[in-house]
Amino acid sequence: MSRTWWIVVILVAIGVGLAVLVGVLGTRNEPTKSEAASSLCGSLTALDASVKTLTSIDTSTATMSDFQADVTSVQDDWNQVQSDAQALKSAQAGSLDSAWASFESAVKSIPSDSTVQDAANSVKQAAGELESAAEATLSSMGCSGASA
Repeated sequence: MSRTWWIVVILVAIGVGLAVLVGVLGTRNEPTKSEAASSLCGSLTALDASVKTLTSIDTSTATMSDFQADVTSVQDDWNQVQSDAQALKSAQAGSLDSAWASFESAVKSIPSDSTVQDAANSVKQAAGELESAAEATLSSMGCSGASA
């Protein structure tokens, strides 16, 4: 082989080596399927707990600030569920997404001048459906400690 061919072969080998290296480095921070499932189980459990806290609020002593803090906790936990579900692309979340949409709609429809009792009553059904959907998803994923 001529010197030019050797240079071409070496450059191709270096290019292939770099491509493999980029591929390996590009995926090293992705969680394994088991890690992603575990994270999703954890975030679903947190969502279930925050919804239970919201639905068991003592309306005789709670303030609207307490109620809003509980709603914010549910929203934060939902965001984590969404993030973890994306990492686990095979997660089935249809009923959970639907329940979230109903809950979000119920929260948005609470008049600004509502009492805690009225606000709690406004979201009670949707929150219960969200809780049930979270528990069903936990169960269907085989998460340990699922309370469904």
